[in-house]
Amino acid sequence: MDLQTLYSVQGWDSYTWAFRADQERVELGFGNPGMEEDPTCGPILDNIAVKKLFTPDPAQDNAVINGDFEEGPWMFADATLGVLLPTNLEQDISPLPGWTVESNRAVRYVDSDHYTVPQGKRAVELLSGKEGIIAQMVPTAPERQYSLTFAVGSAGDSCQAPLAVMAFAGDQAENFHYLPVGNATRMPGNLTFTARAERTRVAFYSVYYNTRSDDHSSLCGPVVDEVKVVSVSSAAGTGGAQFARRFVLVAFTVVSMVLLA
Repeated sequence: MDLQTLYSVQGWDSYTWAFRADQERVELGFGNPGMEEDPTCGPILDNIAVKKLFTPDPAQDNAVINGDFEEGPWMFADATLGVLLPTNLEQDISPLPGWTVESNRAVRYVDSDHYTVPQGKRAVELLSGKEGIIAQMVPTAPERQYSLTFAVGSAGDSCQAPLAVMAFAGDQAENFHYLPVGNATRMPGNLTFTARAERTRVAFYSVYYNTRSDDHSSLCGPVVDEVKVVSVSSAAGTGGAQFARRFVLVAFTVVSMVLLA
């Protein structure tokens, strides 16, 4: 796990990683691979937690699994910086069930206790522009028209404008700028697409590289939540229920600090 990038000026970042347990008791180990230029320094670990994960069954009217992001890694009560989800290309073994982080930078898993969340208690904050991508392959029927809907908003963490999300669904892509009206902290996004295969990729990343206005260094970005893919053709249903899966995963969250020599 690459800890070279500090995402906040505090120096501490919480990370999570998922694995599938093959027995009732497993051994956890942590080590320094020795990639620093100065061998006398390295990362500090603290506050380790392990949580059993479940992949939610897809809703009958939504092909997206865990589109509300409510199922995810453990959140420490004092985790004011959220939890970083590093690159993970295996959808079946992900700390954010159903989703993968495809890029070389992390995205942030946030909670409603410390951030502004569009709905429920959890959401994802997109960081580092197109270097922080979340994606999911959803079941679709070829040549059927679908609608990808989602909520985009501000996390309430003093992130500097402009905030915008690039949304992908199959061969369609569109920018959605966060332009709140009044006191609104969220706005809806909608992208219509025609499926070309039995599985279609949906993905999101931040259009801009944003930092917080209070320190001009900590990475931040738009928040995405309530992701849905529904059929808009005359034949109702997305077929998502046919692809129901239930896995038991385990994720552990680690708070780490990188010491800069």
